[in-house]
Order: sequence, then structure tokens, then C-alpha cells
Amino acid sequence: MKADQLSHTAAFVAIKFYGLTRIPSFRRMFDEQTITFYENLVQTLPGPLRYYHFWLKYRLIRKLYIWSEELLLPGDLLHILARKWYLQRMCDQLIAEGYKQVLVLGAGFDHLAHRYANMGLSCIEFDAPYMAEQKHSFYRNYYPDSKHPTICSAFLPEHRLEDLLRDHADIDPVKKTIVLAEGFFDYLEGGTIRDILQQLQASFKTPPALLSTHFALDELPVVHQWVFKSSVRMVGERLKFRASMNSFRQLLADNGYRITHSLDSRALAEDLKTNIDTKLPLLKGFYIFRAE
Repeated sequence: MKADQLSHTAAFVAIKFYGLTRIPSFRRMFDEQTITFYENLVQTLPGPLRYYHFWLKYRLIRKLYIWSEELLLPGDLLHILARKWYLQRMCDQLIAEGYKQVLVLGAGFDHLAHRYANMGLSCIEFDAPYMAEQKHSFYRNYYPDSKHPTICSAFLPEHRLEDLLRDHADIDPVKKTIVLAEGFFDYLEGGTIRDILQQLQASFKTPPALLSTHFALDELPVVHQWVFKSSVRMVGERLKFRASMNSFRQLLADNGYRITHSLDSRALAEDLKTNIDTKLPLLKGFYIFRAE
């Protein structure tokens, strides 16, 4: 993705979340503030993306959309709900453990920084310039009287994260800090990921807890690997980090992070289906983890 363009992958995560939470069983997984956040957000997307807000209100259109998505990449839709639900629960747990500051890398259109800012935590979002301005505008228009997270315009690796963390007045290097990196590392080279992990370790008195996701494309059937990579390429973006989960685990360990809790697609699907009634599969090769 370029610094001056919309992240279509982030936009479609928001659109899919919005469409799925029109369905009562999925809607019940989230509080109304989160539901409303994405309802408002999808309306602000550039046309024709914003038209999904209207069409996905209708059950027949939703069924057609779900059918087409599952035909091309089975499990993609349910993984959207899984990542939002589990990352929020994992972040809530860390906050209960005394963490007071949240950094969101490659925030896109995620809701968590807004959620935690309004719970009194210090929250900072880092994103490419165009996306940062889109988020600024969204908060001004829809949440003028709410607390907003600080939004830092940055484009990695051209900007060094270490410099941004050191120079930003709103970042306290002493506070226990959560770093949220949902889908962030997938679009970076391995060397850039290594540098970011090392800079996070060096920038805080206590190394931050890392909450992130990973797509292990090697666990997908070949045809679904092709669909996944092609769909990202079609919107002007490119997956750069295609490591297996074991390789990513080793990269984390080599740079000061040990995974303390991890859920793979099978564990996620089994747990989700104890909470919701759905026949949708969950995308193979998808992981959510906590590392410290």
C-alpha cells in the first residue's frame, strides 16, 4: 500500500464485519458501541465502497455476498469476527493485569483504540498518512464529543518506529503498554519486522505485550493461497511476509518475544461454535497470539 491511498483490505474488513453483524447471532457477540462504530464507519468510505452500507441491510443480498465469499475463500468471513472478538478479549485481559497504554500499529479502521481511549487509557494509532486523515475525519464527524485516540501519521519502514515513539509527547515509555498489530506484519518484509520488534523492546522500560495475528499461507490449499494473494494484489496491496507459523514464532523469539498464548484456526472455530450457532468454516492457517 502507498502512503497516499486507501487500504482496501482494511475497508473490506470493516465492510465484512458490518455485514455479518446484521445477523442476530453474530451481532450478540459485540456491544452496541462496537456495532455502531462500524455502521458509522462504512458510511464514510469512498464510493462505491460506501454503498455496501445500504445493500448489506438486506437479507437476500447478505446471503448472496456470503455465498460468493465462501465460494472463493472458505472461512474468510468468520475469521473477521474471530479476530475482532478475540483481540478485544485478549486486550481486556491485559488491561485487567494493569496495562495502561495502547499502541495500534497499522490501525486501519479498527475500533479498539477508540474503545480504550473512552475507558481512560492512553491510546495512540499509527497509520499511513491517507488512512490517518480518514480516521481523523471520521472521529471529528461521528464522535465530536468523545475522547479520541492520538493518531500518528507514519509510513514504515521509511519512518523509524523508534524515533516516532521517542519523539511523540503522548507516549509514556514507563507505562505498561499493549501493542496491537492486527494484520500488520503480513505486509512487511521479514527484516522490517525484525527491526520493529527490536525497536519496541528498546523503547519502553518494560517491553510491551504484543497482540497480533498471522496468516500461515502454507497451511491453505494451493488454490486458496492463490485466491488470497490475488485478492490482495487486485486492490493494490501485497503480502510480503509469507512465513510459516513456526518461522514467525522463531523470528519473535530471536527478537525478545515469546508467544505465551496462541489460537490456531481449529481452536478458534471450536471455541466460537460454543458461543454462536453457525455453519460457516474458519479460514485455515489463521492465528491470533499474545507474546511478551
